[in-house]
Amino acid sequence: MSLKLLVNNPEAWNAFEAELDERIQASYRMFSQTEDSNVIYRMQGQVHALQALKQLRLKVNANG
Repeated sequence: MSLKLLVNNPEAWNAFEAELDERIQASYRMFSQTEDSNVIYRMQGQVHALQALKQLRLKVNANG
């Protein structure tokens, strides 16, 4: 399956992006509620990965 099917389908992409936003917010909540440095680093990495997925549409369409 081509990623273009996901990123160029507005209904599917909007649902995917909404899910990413919810997960980012959950990560920020956990990040703000902990003092454990391991959890903080893990949440930072998780937010970074989720934000990278939000850029997927640009990357897929830029590469033809």
